[in-house]
Amino acid sequence: MDATLTTATWYWLLIPMPLVVLLSLLSWLVHVLGARRGEG
Repeated sequence: MDATLTTATWYWLLIPMPLVVLLSLLSWLVHVLGARRGEG
């Protein structure tokens, strides 16, 4: 295994993970807030 290839793989694995989590949390918050507004 090449060191640069391993580093690139780690970056490809580590960078998208938090982005996906943040996007899912944002969509969930929007859904919850929208539901609360609809109820109120």
